[in-house]
Amino acid sequence: MLTSVMMACGQARDVSAGGSSPLSLPDMAGPKPWTEVQVQDDPDDFHFVVVSDRTCCARPGVFAGAMPKVNLLSPAFVVSVGDLIEGYTENQTQLDREWDEIQSYVNQLEAPFFYTPGNHDMNNAVMANEWERRFGPSYYHFQYKGVLFLVLNSELFGMVGAPDTPVPGPWKQADQMAFVRSVLAQHPDPRWTMVLLHQPLWTLNPIDPDWLEIETLLDERDYTVFAGHFHQYSRVERHNRNFITLATTGGGSSLRGTAFGEFDHVAWVTMRDAGPVIGNLLLDGIVDVDVSNPELLGALKKISDSVVVENVQASDELFAGSSLRVAFSNPTDAPLTVSPSVTRKTNFDIAGLVPLTIDPGATAEVSLQLSVPEPVPYRSLVTAAVQWMVTGSVGDRPVQFPVVKPVLPLSRYRIAATSGPITVDGRLEEWGALPYVVSSQGDILSESISAEDLSFQFDVREDDENLYVAVNVVDDEVLKLADLIPRAQDSIRVFIDPRAPDRRDASMSAGEAALGGDMAAQIATIVATGEVLADELLGFVTETNAAIESQVAPTSAGYAAEFAIPLALIQAKASADTGTDAPWREARISIGVSDRDAGEHAARPLFWQPYRYGNAALPGSEVFVRPY
Repeated sequence: MLTSVMMACGQARDVSAGGSSPLSLPDMAGPKPWTEVQVQDDPDDFHFVVVSDRTCCARPGVFAGAMPKVNLLSPAFVVSVGDLIEGYTENQTQLDREWDEIQSYVNQLEAPFFYTPGNHDMNNAVMANEWERRFGPSYYHFQYKGVLFLVLNSELFGMVGAPDTPVPGPWKQADQMAFVRSVLAQHPDPRWTMVLLHQPLWTLNPIDPDWLEIETLLDERDYTVFAGHFHQYSRVERHNRNFITLATTGGGSSLRGTAFGEFDHVAWVTMRDAGPVIGNLLLDGIVDVDVSNPELLGALKKISDSVVVENVQASDELFAGSSLRVAFSNPTDAPLTVSPSVTRKTNFDIAGLVPLTIDPGATAEVSLQLSVPEPVPYRSLVTAAVQWMVTGSVGDRPVQFPVVKPVLPLSRYRIAATSGPITVDGRLEEWGALPYVVSSQGDILSESISAEDLSFQFDVREDDENLYVAVNVVDDEVLKLADLIPRAQDSIRVFIDPRAPDRRDASMSAGEAALGGDMAAQIATIVATGEVLADELLGFVTETNAAIESQVAPTSAGYAAEFAIPLALIQAKASADTGTDAPWREARISIGVSDRDAGEHAARPLFWQPYRYGNAALPGSEVFVRPY
């Protein structure tokens, strides 16, 4: 509250909002060193904070670091839109670890915190029961200064992985709907109604009838809806009300900036008599409520997609130089300028990066010259990152944003025939030198890892029965963490995809691939250095592993692993894709190693070539051909 202030000259007068919190100012003739705007200090005004998603590859320290920043704002309370833990497990030890961690962060707050369930928080009956044990109901309401807050469990409308199935557990969707009708009937005329849930159900096609009923029930009142889930900010108007999908508070994000709706933030809501005033406080700044919207996002995506790098696959062993065509088109009504720069240098040179101006509706292209001082194996080349800074306007809104693309000369790599029997024991004496050496990060959007911390070598061979993979990991600190799932610690992931190029090169996130069946359509296995918790999110890996022979063994510099994948299993995946028995000839073989050292909050992956489920995936990469 503003305190009374007395000036040194003249008599004081009150300039207050309703006279409730007087600011005492002197009467003064002539110009005055202040404005005549009324003080914004109504006793019914209040502030609250909304925090968003922290999951799907949570970035360490972001959510935890946001809590002290929220305290600096001194809100009346803090509300969540869900997805605070990684979840997707029935293992009680893992759940306890994850919930204890998030509650330790929340306990830093100096204001009350209200939980909302998301799909990562509640995906099965075990997780639902754990929620009830820790927090009680999964849908509820509360009031503050005449404002009604309605907190809903979107997973009861339908789970993310099974939209027609409510999450099992203590609650039923029919009961939640009865609760909504009852609460709204009991509070027919609040000052405002705030609805909080995780999934933005209004974006589904078709929209769930229960959600449409809730919109109808809300129709005669003033209300605002907050959700999360997509990790991308967007505000739309439905029924002349704000429906806001928040970005992230530490969750997985490409962080391409405000125009893309990809940033870490909290929403700062000031409740005034005329309604809420909403500001988005980036953890390093402040933006307003209309920072992004579907129309702007759609336009920016069109511009980004118009930057096309033509990746040509060679079939040679040695790279001596090549050209690479980059095409641009301008889908906007204003000129675009494109300024390129190499943001991550590697072991080949790039020439031909020149700025361009592209007229509305026009196209342009440049030819990049890729070179090396002397021929080197294609397999030894490391991905470069080229940033195309785009400047222009969308409608009357100026925009400037980067489009980052991987640049890498590609070849089709040969699967060698075995030179003798291979015993799958994790000891690699029969392999000799492994030709694929990975000491630099091959994915341009993943964190770089020093070769002193982690590197690996691998090879791929086959005989009449199996495809064999050998991986030798050099790791300065190998941990065996039996209370973590494999992907959360020191581990090796091997993906083998014999499907047609358009399927194996399809662009999608890891979450979409796991929940949508893309990973299950290929062969995926993840092995760690010791005993681990089961990983229910990748349940199909357990089935695949039953047919795969693998073994991990310690070495003086880290650890090594061998895999024997039956050729019949690979053929079955290929036949399921083509609908024929035609022998598979090539496959995308993706190999990555994750490293987690003591005191670290998450595992860091090291990839040979761009991560196929990242935002900088590279079509045509990691393709191996059989030895005939």
